[in-house]
Amino acid sequence: MNIRIIAVGKIKEKYLTEGIKEYLKRLSPHAKVDIKEVIDEKIPDHPSET
Repeated sequence: MNIRIIAVGKIKEKYLTEGIKEYLKRLSPHAKVDIKEVIDEKIPDHPSET
């Protein structure tokens, strides 16, 4: 089984990083886990309606 986790923005808090490491350690015997961090982009003040 493959699990992909997509995080928006950089994970900055130390407790979150440690929790993620523990989560990956527990899941690794059962599934392949891939974590992808994507850049957090700001929404313009007047986004187009399309």
